[in-house]
Amino acid sequence: MTLPPADALGPPAPRTHGTAVEHTVWQQDDVDPGAVEQAMIALERERSQRRRGVLPARALNLVVVVDADYTGEIVRRLDAVGRNAPSRTVLVRVHGHRRGLSARVTLSTIHEGTPDEASSELVTLDVAQRHLTRLDSIVDPIVLTDVPTLLWAPHGHVDALESLGTLGQTVLLDTADAADYTAGLDAAQGLIDDHGLSIVDLSWLRATPWRLRLASHYEPPARRGELWSIADVQIRHQPGSETAAWLFLGWLADRLGWTPEHGRTRDASGAEVGLRLSPVDVGVQGLAGATVTSRAGAVFSLDRNRGGLRAGRTDVYAAVGEHTSTERHWTVLGASRGEAGVLGRALRRTLVPDDGYIGALATARRLLSCT
Repeated sequence: MTLPPADALGPPAPRTHGTAVEHTVWQQDDVDPGAVEQAMIALERERSQRRRGVLPARALNLVVVVDADYTGEIVRRLDAVGRNAPSRTVLVRVHGHRRGLSARVTLSTIHEGTPDEASSELVTLDVAQRHLTRLDSIVDPIVLTDVPTLLWAPHGHVDALESLGTLGQTVLLDTADAADYTAGLDAAQGLIDDHGLSIVDLSWLRATPWRLRLASHYEPPARRGELWSIADVQIRHQPGSETAAWLFLGWLADRLGWTPEHGRTRDASGAEVGLRLSPVDVGVQGLAGATVTSRAGAVFSLDRNRGGLRAGRTDVYAAVGEHTSTERHWTVLGASRGEAGVLGRALRRTLVPDDGYIGALATARRLLSCT
């Protein structure tokens, strides 16, 4: 292929209403990966010349492998993350009956020359099913070097993930997408054990506010002792979000040293801890509520509520010849930003160390094996 001159690659879009938006586009059918790389270099040179040599800061590659027929759904989810978007997205669209490789490159700059300036780079590849086992050779020339690469195959395509494992450091997945929750957790563990990849699990991230609120409640010294005398934990979850519930229990058990054995779970002192899961339809993925009861009868609960989480606390006091209790409720502010917020957090999570997921996943699987 002969690469056209930079000024023929596509003029910037006109500016409207004072907002600077530039799109530079190149595309070609029946192309090879090396030609795509050359086109991107030329596009970058053109952009640099227009911006007086200033290059955008880059932090993350995202490689997404999707079924071509469902590309729109994934693109909408990525668009919703806003400024959390990766520096370069490589969107691989898989076609069932395609033979050759086609590519389209779009470089965009928004609000150029203002404090809100943002740049994004999108490479769209149309590939055939047969390309997936050697996808690494196709994607390798296209990803940015010296920045982390996150892999995401929301429609399965495990063969693509296996091929790309040498390029990416982290896999984005949703264990709730598996046929059943045991298979979802097993698949995540397999990517860690068999391919040495880190995992960013959307099911885990959906429960982040719940973990933070629970840890915060037991942070005061007067309550910390209750953590070592928990008698019962009930997790309420949206139907289909069992993996989020099991990962939450796995996190608790991992942090508190609980041991699953012979169909029971015991705490660090050997006392039995009751674990219960209950489906509750709240209309959104993830957890619906959690109730933690201590052996002394103290109860702390969290439930999904408008504008945040509704918390409840019951304390039991022993008096001479009788027991009394007090009960209060309050709202923990901080509304969820929905699935867009979860996906945005997942993209940021790629750049920070593991936050306890590995231990929670392993412990959750051990808990499941004893049920």
